[in-house]
Amino acid sequence: MSGSQTIGILTLSWLGQSLDTKKGGRLRLASMANRTQVAGRKVLRSQQFREGMARATVFIEAGASLSQFNPGDAGELQVQADTGQTWTMPSAYILDAPEMQDDGSAEITWNFGTQQELIGASS
Repeated sequence: MSGSQTIGILTLSWLGQSLDTKKGGRLRLASMANRTQVAGRKVLRSQQFREGMARATVFIEAGASLSQFNPGDAGELQVQADTGQTWTMPSAYILDAPEMQDDGSAEITWNFGTQQELIGASS
């Protein structure tokens, strides 16, 4: 019986620059979300658009600037899985200025409203 593969490693690229990240990155695609509406003894549902979110802990290497991750204009964020799947977000933006830890890492959160998914063969 052969085993199936799941996504194990996410690689991020921000504004064309590849980022070194810790394992544990997160990705939530932009989509519609259901909201519960309680009406007396009934439960109703409404829908609302929910922004996409990518979160990763990146390493700030010697000579690099933490300020490159300050909120600013929107740009392209790419997330690639080791399975070959790639998501491109052309108008992503950094949500808040990150805090660097004493191990040289900083957690960055991007939000976005649209994405494109490409599914490729794993290498």
